[in-house]
Amino acid sequence: MKLQIYLTDDCPKCGLFWKNLKEAVKELNLDEKIERIDLEHALKMNITSCPALIINGEIKSMGTLLSVEELKKVLKENM
Repeated sequence: MKLQIYLTDDCPKCGLFWKNLKEAVKELNLDEKIERIDLEHALKMNITSCPALIINGEIKSMGTLLSVEELKKVLKENM
């Protein structure tokens, strides 16, 4: 599974999203690396808000602060 995220430094939700995603990955005992994509890559993918979660090249969440449990559900659905 390829995990990518789009975050910005001035996004109030992004820090907590990043923390929640790392915790969800840890709780599911996943070994995947999380790649942070840049603005240019995000624009090519038509990502219009952050935080955004991309799994295997498909946008799974955009502009929403997901909880650890919500992220675990999304991750499990894409395993």
